[in-house]
Amino acid sequence: MTKLNMSKKTRCLWAAGMAALAVAGKGVLADDDWATAAKAFCEKSPQPCGWVADDSEEWNALNLGVYMEGTAIGGWYVPNEDGDGGQVTYPPRTLETFGGMSQEFPRFISCGCLGKEVTATAVFKLEEGSDISTGAGLDAKQKTRCSLGTGEQPADNDGSDCQDCSDESSCDINVSEWYSDTVTFTPTDSPMVSIFVNPGQTLDVQSFEAAGIASSGSRRRLNESDSDGEYSDGEYSDGEYSDEASPATAHSDDDGSDDGTQFDPCYVHTDCET
Repeated sequence: MTKLNMSKKTRCLWAAGMAALAVAGKGVLADDDWATAAKAFCEKSPQPCGWVADDSEEWNALNLGVYMEGTAIGGWYVPNEDGDGGQVTYPPRTLETFGGMSQEFPRFISCGCLGKEVTATAVFKLEEGSDISTGAGLDAKQKTRCSLGTGEQPADNDGSDCQDCSDESSCDINVSEWYSDTVTFTPTDSPMVSIFVNPGQTLDVQSFEAAGIASSGSRRRLNESDSDGEYSDGEYSDGEYSDEASPATAHSDDDGSDDGTQFDPCYVHTDCET
């Protein structure tokens, strides 16, 4: 099986979230790894392969909200103009960092993706004035990046202008050019897939999608067609989930209370093993 080769910082964020759950002693993930917990949840409540909806039964059962905490997570919550509410808003939307540091914008694949090859794709472009020296896009150690042109909207991906990237910094990127980043993997130990944005960047994200295919035991090239098999569950676009939420929904216990556990996942960034 092919595992998702997450970048060092994403592995650190996931490890930090696991440590936070262990410290708090709450939820199934405090005792089990994600795959074990996800399998148990799907046995009771089968799910299609796609993104987990915010504040859904699966989201709460697997305590996924804890991985949205900390300054290294940009988050998807957008306050309204009056400042008295807002909602979780997925692409299409613009992402920027705050606090002068790189930030991750993660989503989580569902338990229904276990045993399948999952293809995650982000379509985006850097806006004028963005720093291109540090890279941006889908946070995966190995991925395929395809240029989709410089038009007002991204062109269809015909696979003619693509490159395999060994890490974020090796991928070509230009301001005002659309790109598609794709990674195909078999989930084993983490459901997190992230878009990363660095300081001094404004990232226009057109879409962030995930789809699962019944695993055949082999890994296809990321930009090849799926003529050898049909999608078993179809694609799940970000636009499907725009559930209203409050900051408490994303950053506190299920009952809205704070148990006093303070945990900043950023502290592990300089200490994690490759």
